[in-house]
Amino acid sequence: MKQKIVITANMSRAAAPTAPEVTYQWHWQRIVAVMLLVVFALVIVAYSLLGSVNAEQNDQQPIDSSVAEVVTDSVTDDPQLADPRIEESDTELDSASAIPVIAAVIENPDIDDLAASASEPEAQITVQEQEVREELPASTTVIPDTNEELVGQEVTVQQTDSFAPSAHVASVALGARIDTDKVSRAVLTREVVDREPVNVFKADVRFNEFTETMAFFSELKNLQGQKVKHVWRYEDEVLASIELDVTSPRYRTFSNKTILPEQVGNWRVDVVDEHGHLLAQKEFRILAE
Repeated sequence: MKQKIVITANMSRAAAPTAPEVTYQWHWQRIVAVMLLVVFALVIVAYSLLGSVNAEQNDQQPIDSSVAEVVTDSVTDDPQLADPRIEESDTELDSASAIPVIAAVIENPDIDDLAASASEPEAQITVQEQEVREELPASTTVIPDTNEELVGQEVTVQQTDSFAPSAHVASVALGARIDTDKVSRAVLTREVVDREPVNVFKADVRFNEFTETMAFFSELKNLQGQKVKHVWRYEDEVLASIELDVTSPRYRTFSNKTILPEQVGNWRVDVVDEHGHLLAQKEFRILAE
């Protein structure tokens, strides 16, 4: 016997998915505990800050009082501040007297520049001081406007016509006399190159043998810490006196002098120490061309 089984399915309806239901549960105990901890921490921090501020204020009060006492004592101990009769002019005078006096010195360590400056038409006197053991000597330059102005000035020079009684005077070549204990060389020369005289003049010099200027070179010894002078004289009249500081046991120095065409005649250059005694003397004549 046969049985027929018929199964019918509705394929048009799709099964709708079911979303899971989500539920939230709050742990109120944990939330309250965390809030209490935060509040407790804030209270502790605030209390510590307020306590430190109060402690600093309490420490500053005795310090301020002690400082006030010290300031009061220092003010009362100062007689100048306690005396209202002291004027401000005294302070101004003291400050003015403390101002140092500055001397102007024209330094020119280059000897070639000195020789070039000596060729200018204006009359000038150039003095260069130099130590033998130093590579760069210090020099002093004195430049008057004209020879007439230099002659017109009042030049005060101590009479230096004699050597010291204890001096060992020797007459050297070319008409010069020196104290051999204090002077090694004293010569009249056309110029000084590399700290040495060049073309030394004799006792008679013609005007065409040099170019407007001539130099007097001297090498000193055992005079450190003293002052010496180069004194240029024309017909027994002082035209220039240059003071030099000696700073080493052996010291070389020279001075340049501009000679005008009308200044022919007898000349003399003296090297004088700080006591007015001659150390060296050079006499010469300038002849016309």
